Amino acid sequence: MNKIPRKNNRPSTDEYFGLEAKAYGTSKWMARNQIQTTIKVLELLESEQIGGQIINKSEKSIFLDIGCGTGFSSHTILNSNFVNRVIGIDISLDMINQCEKSSDLHLILSDMRYSPFRSETFNYIISISAFNFASTGAQSKNQMKILIQKALEALEKNLTNNGRAGIEFYPNKTEEIFFVNGLKKLNFIGGLLIEQPNSKREKKFLILKKVR
Repeated sequence: MNKIPRKNNRPSTDEYFGLEAKAYGTSKWMARNQIQTTIKVLELLESEQIGGQIINKSEKSIFLDIGCGTGFSSHTILNSNFVNRVIGIDISLDMINQCEKSSDLHLILSDMRYSPFRSETFNYIISISAFNFASTGAQSKNQMKILIQKALEALEKNLTNNGRAGIEFYPNKTEEIFFVNGLKKLNFIGGLLIEQPNSKREKKFLILKKVR
């Protein structure tokens, strides 16, 4: 059995339940970081790499926030000029319970790898850090590959044709390879974007557009 590489000191999913969830939801630093990252990813959704500026942002469009957590990213989306309706999913009910309620934000307890939605439901999808946990539960590299592929397939299923997705994450090298290779099997243009590579400020994004 191939051993799974270390996770680069990333938090585990256990740190998003109970009192940890409450601490996360009240952290000013975490709120600031999540809001800034969400704004960055929203900008990347209009990257030339996937078609550039979106001219007609429709009020009928629906935005999915994968791993919405305590709602910092979801409320940032609602305060943007993209859409006025967001659905957030998270695997932790404790995190969801910390989220500020809004009539324009609907929250669902769900695993990103097993979509509860009909095909082609969302015009836009965003995810801040949650895809770090796409391979949670894997006991080998092969299981890691399978779980990452499930997360990517659910992403493709959820998006409408020409829908766009922006994912911020920090995979280890093995995960990164599985993500990049997995995308080649699906109907996306775009790909992996690395900003300030090989530095302490390195950031990684998947910037994608679904095309048939």
